[in-house]
Amino acid sequence: MNRQILQDHLNRPQTRLEIIQEFCRDKEVLDVGCVHHDIENADMGSWLHKTVVEVAAYALGVDYLEDAVAALVQRGYNVVVGDVNTPLTIDRKFDVIVVGNLIEHLTNFEGLMKNLNQLLKPDGVALVSTANPFFREQYFYSAFKNDIIVNPEHTCWLDPVTLDQLCRRFGLETTEVRWVKEKWWLSEAIFNGEKQTIDTYTGHWTFYYPPSLLERFLTPGLMLAFRLLLPHERQVRVKRRDGNELGRFLYLRFKGIFVEIYWRLHRSIVPTSDINRHELFMSVLRRCDFLHP
Repeated sequence: MNRQILQDHLNRPQTRLEIIQEFCRDKEVLDVGCVHHDIENADMGSWLHKTVVEVAAYALGVDYLEDAVAALVQRGYNVVVGDVNTPLTIDRKFDVIVVGNLIEHLTNFEGLMKNLNQLLKPDGVALVSTANPFFREQYFYSAFKNDIIVNPEHTCWLDPVTLDQLCRRFGLETTEVRWVKEKWWLSEAIFNGEKQTIDTYTGHWTFYYPPSLLERFLTPGLMLAFRLLLPHERQVRVKRRDGNELGRFLYLRFKGIFVEIYWRLHRSIVPTSDINRHELFMSVLRRCDFLHP
């Protein structure tokens, strides 16, 4: 892999939706793992498959979650049931195949790679996004907490270089690496522990202790600020996620302000690079004329 590929877009991160719009517009697109954990994602503005459908000339989604696929079909989406670990019985080839935050869930990669080779057009591209294992918040979470925070369904970490080395064994190579804007924040995740835990799927907190006197005192003011300052769409998303625990979540975010101040000062004296700034990356894969052993 040409290491310059790592540098080309480091200082121009994009949202995953922006990358999808760029590569999928007016193309025939297959979205593998389109449900993204939960059918409720279909109501969120960040749902990748909705963006694919909006910009593509033709869009097909595939996922192994049968009930979720049936629900999306009822909503009018063109989706089918399929397991990427086995050959997908799709009688069509695609300009773009989107593999959004899926590869880190697999126990082996051969099924996915064979499907990419089978279903991509000769000049097609695969967009594979996954977590950056060198994300600085991830490292310092483990340094400060002596613990690892990770989605319970993840089985591995892949960086852009090892992903490229894997793909070359199946006749695909990385032609671009796009770095993603979205990220989680250490100043929030640092509170994960025995007293409260964060669901890495949804960002929802579960609390195991009653509010302190200070929390009860501050919560009404935090709720007022939430209603006055946050855009309505964001309020709806947060309320849907946190429900009756909204006040407790806001108090955590308030405490997080002071953690963030400390963290900004701390990281200013710790050597990091631009690669460490990004939680996610998306590799653009194309066919290559050679196989690496």
